[in-house]
Amino acid sequence: MAEAAISFLLQNLKDMVRMYQTKLNGEATQELDLLKKELEEMMEYLQRASEKKSGKEFRECENQILEVVYEAEDLIDSYVTDEAMAQTKTFKINTRKIDLVGQMKKLRMVKLLPTFQRAKSQLAEISTYDESGARTKASRQIDPLLEKTVVGMTDEIDRFVNDLLKNTSEVEAVCIVGMPGLGKTTIASKIYRDPKIDHHFPTRIWVNVSEDYKARDIYLSIVKQFTDRDMLAYQDSDLAIVAQKHLSQVKFLLVMDDVWTVEAWKAIKLALPINQGSGKVLVTTRYDIVAAHANPRAKVNHLRMLTSMESWKLLQVEVYGKEGVWPEDSKVIGEKISEKCGGLPLAMVVIGGILLDKVFPEETREDEWRKVFESAESFLLKDDMVTSVKSIIGLSYYKMPYYLRDCFLYLGVCPKDFEISTWKLTRLWIAEGFIKEEDNTKQSLEDIAHENLKELIRRNLVMVGRKNARGNVKTCRVHDVIREFCKNEAMSFLKVISRSIETRRFHPDVSEIPKFRRICVHSHVLDLLKEKLNGPHIRSFICFSKHETDAEATTLQSIVESFKLLRVLEGSSIRFPKFHPKLTQLIHLRYLTLATGENFKALPSTISRLMNLQTIVISTSQSIFEVRANMSEMTQLRHFKTKAAIVFKWEKSLLGSKNGGVNANLQTLTRLSTQSCTREMLSKTPNLQTLGISGDITSTSDFKCLEDLCCLKRLKIINNNLTPPETPITRLLDEGHFPPKLETLTLSATNLEWHYMSTLGRLKLKVLKLKDKAFTGDDWKVGHGEFKDLRHLEIEGSDLSLWTIEEDSLKELRSLCLYNCSRLLDVPRGLAKSLKSLEMGNVSNSAVLSAKDIKEKSRDVTAAFSLVIAPGIYVPTRG
Repeated sequence: MAEAAISFLLQNLKDMVRMYQTKLNGEATQELDLLKKELEEMMEYLQRASEKKSGKEFRECENQILEVVYEAEDLIDSYVTDEAMAQTKTFKINTRKIDLVGQMKKLRMVKLLPTFQRAKSQLAEISTYDESGARTKASRQIDPLLEKTVVGMTDEIDRFVNDLLKNTSEVEAVCIVGMPGLGKTTIASKIYRDPKIDHHFPTRIWVNVSEDYKARDIYLSIVKQFTDRDMLAYQDSDLAIVAQKHLSQVKFLLVMDDVWTVEAWKAIKLALPINQGSGKVLVTTRYDIVAAHANPRAKVNHLRMLTSMESWKLLQVEVYGKEGVWPEDSKVIGEKISEKCGGLPLAMVVIGGILLDKVFPEETREDEWRKVFESAESFLLKDDMVTSVKSIIGLSYYKMPYYLRDCFLYLGVCPKDFEISTWKLTRLWIAEGFIKEEDNTKQSLEDIAHENLKELIRRNLVMVGRKNARGNVKTCRVHDVIREFCKNEAMSFLKVISRSIETRRFHPDVSEIPKFRRICVHSHVLDLLKEKLNGPHIRSFICFSKHETDAEATTLQSIVESFKLLRVLEGSSIRFPKFHPKLTQLIHLRYLTLATGENFKALPSTISRLMNLQTIVISTSQSIFEVRANMSEMTQLRHFKTKAAIVFKWEKSLLGSKNGGVNANLQTLTRLSTQSCTREMLSKTPNLQTLGISGDITSTSDFKCLEDLCCLKRLKIINNNLTPPETPITRLLDEGHFPPKLETLTLSATNLEWHYMSTLGRLKLKVLKLKDKAFTGDDWKVGHGEFKDLRHLEIEGSDLSLWTIEEDSLKELRSLCLYNCSRLLDVPRGLAKSLKSLEMGNVSNSAVLSAKDIKEKSRDVTAAFSLVIAPGIYVPTRG
């Protein structure tokens, strides 16, 4: 947490010096330079220390540093706010220069330097991993012969057993991969004792690897199964050779439990026989990357969660030793408790032990169990349990790189069972300052953020929700137990505010809000804002809710007045009736999401005062949304999203003026109205990567300007004119004026004839979506070599009846979606060579039969073919 805060403060210092250099005297500049140097030294030290130390003492030192860094950040942000407000009122506050120098010097000498020195001394005395994520607590010695409770999961066990029994020409690894607490070791133990495994592998060896493995200990664990000789004098390399020699002479199963790193696997591999297929290795790991290195030829398969029925059975066994004896009068609350554990076996075991302690007396049992149900998460994360969920998850948290920790803890903002858009999550991370641009790399902030998310997924701490047409993660979520860990670990870094149903009071109390930097509220948000809130340090106000709430006219004003230094305002579930002018006082805003009411139809020109804004998302039911601001002045703006057609009212006067600059940072603009889609407009956004265009496409004078967008990868064109267009979209397709890097194209209601598809077929498209009669007519013939790079195709709402493909076309197509294509007779059977996924809905019986034929033919190519046939009429979302 401290590293990200320091990084963000350094960026703030840089921005402030750039913006106010004419107002800062020499002493102020010198003081800021000293602060910058000391912060950089502090950040470098923290990064080094975090790789070796963790636990309670480390966090206490980190928090001491964090407090003084926050104080410096507040001072600088307040100065910048005062200066900005002074400029808007056309007067200057000269005394702030003196205050800034004096206060900054005092902060450095009295707090920053002493705190840093004290923390360095304390950190030098801390042993590595000293508490809840500690090795002493969490390391375990597993006896694989000890019988453990395994309920269900027979399909998973059978899959692993079958893989182990397959004949191979060399030693092969079979990996059990999954999140902490999923029961990987328990499953491995069950497999280890399986009669078929016992019969097939006369030699079975179990090695506990763990996160602090030593290669020498691994080799000795193997060798001691074959000899009693004293091997302590042997070098590690010699021990590996001895282990390899012994294993090469037997038919063996080697279980490597709890492998954390690729380096650990490489050490294990040195002990394995070469070109010998009579042995197998069973690996349990939390990390996808370990599994990928252990068996590069196999797909990484994740251990699944328990089903509802399996969860209920396991809870019964943990409390009463067997199924069927659960008290009938407590069955409902028991089933609710098992559901609350979310299919995580470790959670079931921990909660089962708590319920067992409360079985007697019987007259209070149900009340006590109900209390457990209501506070299950807090029970799961208690510190006094050696094998608690907290310590198991803590191991993963403390072993992750420093740059991932804040990203991970931030997931605590999500409500229970909530899938968050990865686009939204990564933009929030960027706005919060968790993502840093790296030297000597062409990766954007967005690329780095997505890599961080992928890393958390590979560590099995984040679960994939839905994927997009390219196969990239579109939504993700975390298990409730992981979410609770993040909330507890985050402390003042992030606080989720909830309201008690009984007392109708907020927890934590609103009087504690001044202690926090970020607050998140998922319900009763208007009631919270009616309290007289004081959040002088609040940087983020986040509201995720499944239902939109109608705000009052003063709600937005209340947010601004309560949180003057706000950096993130996520208000997509609060429907604001109108724009409030005070919003433009939040000059530190980097991320802004607003849901709009019927009278909220425009952003005023004053929104351009928010010069730090990176992301604007407007959720509106309006078909047109006006933007009257000079967007070129908002040089930090990277993303502007709304489903309405954006009409820029400033463009004519701006483009001819001297200050008609270029916004080189803008990457996303969706959706631009057709009347604002002009060459002049797009010339000011040369680095757009995603563009949506919506409106009457017959009113667009020239689509040729699109070819100038040399960075554009994703384009969506939606026609709102019901009359079939003649121009200019046909000219676009005739002449092929498309951006050179275009990969994804969506066309909706364009009513084009199928022969124009030959133009699209020459592009290097990866994804093509044709919706709501994008193309019309009976016959589509895909010519030779067309769409040779296309991997995903969607056709929705089409009158197409005959679809044929020539040789060497659509040869890379992996997924196909056909909905509301009731006249389509057949799906081309030639697609069986490449297709892996086919979804259909409201299509003819003959089309379904052809799809089934494709599935049968594809079995000769791949066994992993997915055919989904949805019943009834499919109703797509427009656009």
